Amino acid sequence: MTDHRILVIGDSYMTAEVFTRAFRERGIETDAVTMTIAEPTWDTAAIREFEGDPAEVARLAAGYDVVAFHAAPVTAEVIAALPDLRLLGCARGGPVNVDLDAAREAGVRVTTTPGKNADAVADLTIGFLISLVRNVPASLRDVDDRVADGRALAESTFEGARWFGREVKGLRLGLIGYGNVARLVAARARALGAIITAYDPFVDPEAVTDATIVGDLDALLSASDVVSVHARATAENRHLIGRAQIERMPRGAFLINTARESLVEEHALLDGLRSGQLAGVALDVNEPDGPWRELVAEPNLVLTPHLAGATHETLARGADMLAAEVERFLAGGDLRWER
Repeated sequence: MTDHRILVIGDSYMTAEVFTRAFRERGIETDAVTMTIAEPTWDTAAIREFEGDPAEVARLAAGYDVVAFHAAPVTAEVIAALPDLRLLGCARGGPVNVDLDAAREAGVRVTTTPGKNADAVADLTIGFLISLVRNVPASLRDVDDRVADGRALAESTFEGARWFGREVKGLRLGLIGYGNVARLVAARARALGAIITAYDPFVDPEAVTDATIVGDLDALLSASDVVSVHARATAENRHLIGRAQIERMPRGAFLINTARESLVEEHALLDGLRSGQLAGVALDVNEPDGPWRELVAEPNLVLTPHLAGATHETLARGADMLAAEVERFLAGGDLRWER
């Protein structure tokens, strides 16, 4: 292990200390730096969702053959400037901030941490589900209005008559995508008594024993009281859920998106809420050009700022997964999550 120089690069989301702690527990010595904290950048020609200046990354990583990071931008120019580089460890499920083509051309291996936040996202999804079917968003807004007007809150059974909802037991939960997060959501929801159906064209139905896999998205939508989106975003499935799909759901159904903003067309969501086609919507992501000002005014909407994976456990798990990959690399073994 002493023949390798290893650098960890921290950022505003995943600090260098989180990395070094995990590496230290495996007996791996590293150098650690933190990039200049800057406003995150969401898109360029080759990479997206990164923080920092590529030129700074190239300067910090000079002379290292292993670099572990979370949000650092690793462009083709960065890779070209680092002739000693052999392994990039990106603590994300999808290394969108790495130019993978440039890495392959340079013979630089890239590994990731898929599923590190799956438990956290599944927890929030179940929290959203219960909140929606029990009318929590609208009731909280009502409480805020009453407190602002100086009206007392009565402890009365009859107060609840305004907010009749549903129990999770017996609800038909439809999952779009059946990967790491969706399977954990299914397990949690099943424990509460929900009936689970999933749509995922990349999953063999014969290999799934804990949910009913349907081969048609429309079939899933039409038979679900709650639809939760967990598909991986691609250019081909942009606005997978749009106006036509929302119309196929039972009137008064609920929609949850804790995956990616591009999967749901939010103007259609807004119309669905206003018409009553959708009884409630929960979003942990939102389209930058979507009607979010109008959406947040809807009483049956929950909107959070992409916090589904933001737990201390997620950070520790991701750092440990990456440290384990570097340990395998140093020992000459196969990488488990190489891209």
